[in-house]
Amino acid sequence: MNLYDVVLKNLKHNFGRYFIYIASLTFSVLIYFTFVSLQHNEQVADAFGREDKLGPVLTGASILLLVFIAIFVWYSNTFFIRNRKQEIGLYALVGGTKSEIGRMLFYENLLMSLLSLGVGIGLGQVFSVFFSMILLKIMGIHTVVHFTVNVAPIVQTVFVFMLIMLLASFQVNRIVHRFQLIDLFQAKNKVQTVIKPSIFVAVMAFVLLGFSYWSLLHAYDLKSWDTHFGRNFFGVIILIVTGSYLLFHSGSGLFVHILQNKKGAYYKWKNLITFTQLKNRLKTNAIILTVISVLNGITIVAFGFAVTMYYNTMQTLKDHVPFSYQFEVTDESINEKMNAILMESKEYPVLFDEVFEYVMVPGQVDDLDNIPGGYYYYDQQFAVLSAATYNHLADQLDRQPVPTLDKGDVVMLGRNFIGSQKEDENVGRTLSLGMNEEYRPVQVVGNKIESMFNYDVLPSVLIVNDGVFQQMREEFNRTMTRVVKVENQEQSAPLTEKLRATYEEGIRHGIDSQMGFYSYSENYELAQSIYGLLIFVFGFLGLVFLTATGSIIYFKMLTEIVEDRQRYQVLRKLGLSKRKVKKLIARQTFILFLLPLVIGIGHSSVILGALANVMAINFITPVVSCIIVYSLLYGVYYKLTLWTANKLVNS
Repeated sequence: MNLYDVVLKNLKHNFGRYFIYIASLTFSVLIYFTFVSLQHNEQVADAFGREDKLGPVLTGASILLLVFIAIFVWYSNTFFIRNRKQEIGLYALVGGTKSEIGRMLFYENLLMSLLSLGVGIGLGQVFSVFFSMILLKIMGIHTVVHFTVNVAPIVQTVFVFMLIMLLASFQVNRIVHRFQLIDLFQAKNKVQTVIKPSIFVAVMAFVLLGFSYWSLLHAYDLKSWDTHFGRNFFGVIILIVTGSYLLFHSGSGLFVHILQNKKGAYYKWKNLITFTQLKNRLKTNAIILTVISVLNGITIVAFGFAVTMYYNTMQTLKDHVPFSYQFEVTDESINEKMNAILMESKEYPVLFDEVFEYVMVPGQVDDLDNIPGGYYYYDQQFAVLSAATYNHLADQLDRQPVPTLDKGDVVMLGRNFIGSQKEDENVGRTLSLGMNEEYRPVQVVGNKIESMFNYDVLPSVLIVNDGVFQQMREEFNRTMTRVVKVENQEQSAPLTEKLRATYEEGIRHGIDSQMGFYSYSENYELAQSIYGLLIFVFGFLGLVFLTATGSIIYFKMLTEIVEDRQRYQVLRKLGLSKRKVKKLIARQTFILFLLPLVIGIGHSSVILGALANVMAINFITPVVSCIIVYSLLYGVYYKLTLWTANKLVNS
């Protein structure tokens, strides 16, 4: 029997042990190949129409995926080698040199890598059209993608993954050369010592996590976060990771220790065995459990954030873009052509069509608590509307009118796309408006969180007394803008294309326009494409993280089950039935699976809660849905681990 026969025999004998690793690696290859294929797919690029955004997002996701896969492969290879110490020792005992053993493991790793590469690329190629259609569907792009074979993604995937595998194989060879023969045979004969958790460390864990959570949830109200956001956020993440480690190291063990002191519950057979082993496992596996909890949290935050942004943007876009169309009225001939197009459009009947005027007035805002975002963009000017104009438009948009205003009163109007706002923001404060070569103070008597323009950057709007507005319109240049509302505006892209072409034709013929043409349908398509792309990328990255995370805990739990196999056999000889042994394994495995999931959900909930406070976005519905789906998929690994463990122990 030569070296290659041994390699094939080992793979055949240990295939069940390696199956989860091969499956996870294959799925990683599949996702990476999918991202690379989409970058090189001309049909997707043409349909997307924004290659400058598609390429960088997929490239960034691919790099992040490769970093994670490299870490996963490194850990998995180290894990497998350390669990085959006795086998390696036997090879050395019968005359195998370290060089020969290293080559044997290199060939095993190479064959598993080639298998994963072949299956992953094959599945990626087969489902390439399906994944492309998913991406385009989420992004709201309606087109048909045909099956094509592109050599570039295949070559890139093979090169990158073979490089990772070669580096991993050299790492395996280095580990083999560091082992001593005596260490190989004593690897599984170490006696478990009873570990007493530290009360101080446990308290520190709760203090660090409590402070981190409090700091994140109050970030919106703390001034230090405004000036040092990056530093504070990085520091809080370090504290969360450290607190998680200390929690698994001593905090959870202390809780088990307290339960052990309750003699009535502790001396029940299932609790006696479960708690005794669990306390040691929580401490010895503190690093692994911390990594898994952090990965769980990252996955839920990333996917939950993407889904939330998609969900909320689609729900609230009408508030940010109030009209189906808005464009500056500069030429009567253009207006007539626009009228003709709108009249011919039977699929998108006009609900209302209005023309209103506003003036841009310079202002000083030294006394305001919060300076509106559009103030500096528009050269420290406000867009001023008369109360009569606003109330007429508000009636068309089903909004509340403003009350009668005195000459020295104004109502501020504005809506942030991202960021929380208060109803009484700046109310009671004063600002100054430049009129007749001097600045006159006016008082803010109201604040409305609304948008009155479709512009990309919204000006800060002031609503003033009708008489004051008449004075302003005589001093400043008036802007006449036309706003149109149609039915089925989400699907009105064909109408938008005709109107935009007509408007831009007028611009090419010398018609002056400062503000341009803006439509709801274009904003809707843009938002859907951007956040749909994020959902696609984060969704697939999350699945890779989940498979790798599940594989890591699967490997770790099964290794400990194998090491404890003799203990379970002793329990069987003492009269414990197979059913009770199965329950015992299920309790221990469930707790070790549940704790990092719960901690990860806790971390992600606090981070997303902090984002909800800052961005004034409802995270509850989409995030709860993501947590439920993630927990169900995570539970599949628990069931698989439990089934395999029972098979190993009770067979």
